[in-house]
Amino acid sequence: MTRDAIDYSAQTVRPVHVDGAVDVSTPVAGYYRFRLHSSGVRGGVQIWHGPPLDPVTGEALDRSWRWQARFNGEPIDFDRVWPACTAEPISKRDYLHYCERTEWARQNAPDSAYADSRRRHDPLSTQSPMMF
Repeated sequence: MTRDAIDYSAQTVRPVHVDGAVDVSTPVAGYYRFRLHSSGVRGGVQIWHGPPLDPVTGEALDRSWRWQARFNGEPIDFDRVWPACTAEPISKRDYLHYCERTEWARQNAPDSAYADSRRRHDPLSTQSPMMF
């Protein structure tokens, strides 16, 4: 039988299941540990499905629900973190710890990467606080 004689369209397509794999087409609400860029600090990501929040007041708006994300308590583009963040799920308590650490750094070490997640983290810098 030659290759031309094989009808590949008649074959059935089965889904492939891989242990430990995440279905990226269906987001999962929860809390995850994530690093926004390779030289940044690790932080917490919260993912949920709900109405969008007003950026000024934080109140829920009367709009269609959507998947949303926060990084250390700050809104972030959902597509920037999903599905890469799913590698390390964490508890809500851990997520709140990351949020508190960010607030503390904004008051006590505003030039550090802990206060601004866009900054490069240098553990040997004098601007980087000692986390105990």
